[in-house]
Amino acid sequence: MEGRVCSSKAWNPPPGWCLKRVSSPALHSATDPSPDRSPAAATLSPLTVAALATLCALVGLLTVWDSARSLVGIWLTDDLKSMGLVVPLISYLLILRAWRSIGWKAHGSWWGFGILAATAALMFLRDQTLLIITVNKDWLLQLPPLPLLAVLYALGLVLLFGGKPLLRAAWFPVLFMWAVIPVPQTFSRRIDLPLQHASAHVARAFAHALGQQLTEDKLRLMFTPDFGMFIAPGCNGIRGAITLGMAAVVVGYLYRFRAKVYVPVVIGAVALGYIFNFLRLCLLVIYYKIALPYPWLQHHAKIADYLIGGTLFLCALAIFFTVAGKLRRDPLPFAPPQPTAPVKTYLAKVAALIALSAIFGFEVAHEYRVEAQAARAAQAIPALPAHIGDFTLVRTWNDTLLDGIVVYTWGEYAEPPAVPGGTSANVDLGISPQMSMHDAEICHIARGEDPTWHGQITADSQNGEIDLTAATYNNGVQQKLEASTVCDNGACRQYSETSEHVTLIYARPHRGVPLQADQNRPVPVLLRVSSTDVLAPTSEAEPKLAATLTRFLHQIDLVTLTKPYSQR
Repeated sequence: MEGRVCSSKAWNPPPGWCLKRVSSPALHSATDPSPDRSPAAATLSPLTVAALATLCALVGLLTVWDSARSLVGIWLTDDLKSMGLVVPLISYLLILRAWRSIGWKAHGSWWGFGILAATAALMFLRDQTLLIITVNKDWLLQLPPLPLLAVLYALGLVLLFGGKPLLRAAWFPVLFMWAVIPVPQTFSRRIDLPLQHASAHVARAFAHALGQQLTEDKLRLMFTPDFGMFIAPGCNGIRGAITLGMAAVVVGYLYRFRAKVYVPVVIGAVALGYIFNFLRLCLLVIYYKIALPYPWLQHHAKIADYLIGGTLFLCALAIFFTVAGKLRRDPLPFAPPQPTAPVKTYLAKVAALIALSAIFGFEVAHEYRVEAQAARAAQAIPALPAHIGDFTLVRTWNDTLLDGIVVYTWGEYAEPPAVPGGTSANVDLGISPQMSMHDAEICHIARGEDPTWHGQITADSQNGEIDLTAATYNNGVQQKLEASTVCDNGACRQYSETSEHVTLIYARPHRGVPLQADQNRPVPVLLRVSSTDVLAPTSEAEPKLAATLTRFLHQIDLVTLTKPYSQR
């Protein structure tokens, strides 16, 4: 009977019954939807969570400082890779967007901290050693590559503060960090330079179609002896194509393109950049033809190029976004903000990352102090000895960068002639007073100079064996052998393993963990022997040049000679 009364809709409970039931402590803990206000369960607001994560991402750059500086240097000096400058910012904004889409869940994982610590150690090792692979002498890769380390850095941050939910939502911006270097080093040789010639051919053909005669130079279009244009690599549309291609990759992700249209849209965007660049060159040819009788227009040809190029690029963007707008799908709804991680847990992760950054921050401060000392001591480079065995110092000079850093201080040493009045062999000895790591062959390959031979040379000296990585070059004027090594911890060694197509160049790490006392630095040494016999085959020239180098090294104490240069 009591059950019937309680289930009856006409039954009215006495006043205060519900209040008493709700205020019961036993029922309150089970039914009250309001969160626990105890300090242990306190949470951070979404704005605070995002702000602390952003701060840690910036401070965490101290753990990868040298690699970050290398990236900035690449962006500022290489036009083709300059677009990588905006990639970290785009990835950061897309990660925040993905975080918002899951309601700012901050279920971070300590595995992210492990990835960040491992990445920091890997980058530290990368900056202290030399490990480079070359394939067919025209493709080179330093291990580990900077794009991979950038992806690992973003991956660690996402896992540390957002956990697996955020990683599933932000997989694209994490992988997009690979584009910090948009094109590989050999892109210029394989694609950029052929496009340069194609662009010049199109512009020349269009000028001929207009009845304008040009000079025979394939890359220089001269309308008069002192008025014309040069089709440089930057004129082939590659930068515009890369920009549109990267925009298509990001827009395709934001617009949720279907897989069957994603790749064609990206390819179409790149092709659109090239097509509009060819159109720019044709319009520029028209401008040059119009400007022939007007000197005032000739003086403003550069501005006209910028205006034509900028207008066409905006037109290309308009076409691209019009097509992309028709292909876009409805965006996914954003989840409402949810309670984030407890304060203590989240702040512990923040403190751990700041502590890791502080450890490597001391190393960064140490490096800056060393660089400042090296800059002050640049004018006091130790003098090279006047004699090394039978070899006599003939002349000295320095190779310097634009900012005044001395790359190598050189001395040319002449061997006594075998017979009176005969010719003597000379050896150039270069010692780097400021750099810590350098490989000459990598610089040659980066400049498009392929070695005719590559190998390892081991020579006896007055202080034991010296291991050198050597290569020969023939530029039609002289044939030379260059050999490099690094003197550190009482030995001079640099190693190379080579096969028919693949070469591995490596050197041992020269530093310990951060904060370890380091009063000495490794000293790169470069030796060079040249010959004017450019017709001699490499199989004959290399042994002769190597014999001269071996005689020189047999009379030198390279460890003692480089000791004054190693002091920090």
